[in-house]
Amino acid sequence: MQQETIRYVLVWSGWVRLAHALIAAGVLFLLASACALQQGVVDPEFWRDWHMIVGQLVLVAVVGRVILLFLLPGTANWRAFLPDKAQWAAMRQMALFYLSFARFPLPNWYGHNPFWRVIYPLFWLVLLVCAVTGLFYNAPYQFLGMSMFGLHGGLASLILWFTLAHVVAVVLHDLKGKGASISGIINGYRYFHVETPVAAVKPPPSGKASITHVSIASIQKPPKP
Repeated sequence: MQQETIRYVLVWSGWVRLAHALIAAGVLFLLASACALQQGVVDPEFWRDWHMIVGQLVLVAVVGRVILLFLLPGTANWRAFLPDKAQWAAMRQMALFYLSFARFPLPNWYGHNPFWRVIYPLFWLVLLVCAVTGLFYNAPYQFLGMSMFGLHGGLASLILWFTLAHVVAVVLHDLKGKGASISGIINGYRYFHVETPVAAVKPPPSGKASITHVSIASIQKPPKP
């Protein structure tokens, strides 16, 4: 006989959450200011200056996040972005979840979404290149026949579509899942629902709910249909 046990686990460190918040806030401001400048509804000199300043801050935040890949263990480490056999299976399940418009069961994962984990490093690379081309958008250089200004705009469009897809996916995960994806990136903790034999479930001596770390292997198991 099985009983569901809820674990409250610290997944995201404070440094990762800070980097995520800075990048997210910066990208939203850059997209909004670029749209306003393109529409000509704001003072161009004032907002162009702030666009440049925030762009440089985002560049620093992304570089900081890349540095954390080699300094922090666990979900912040670069190894967390290398999918194993179980994660490849979870990627297929995530693809079915999206293609079925959330009618297919949402698979479990510990830290990074198995479908997006290989996309995040590519997104950081796009952010870095976009920031650099923004610094030299008036330079006469070209890349693959595109000017720095044209390349900057093209990469910004990719960032816009990624941001929209990321927001929709996170809301959908929180709506269909039970892991508290949105609050997890804010306070660092996620909920994990693990089936445990009833005989193995014992109340803590204090009578209070305990905070216990759950194994990554158990979280990576695909859900039962």
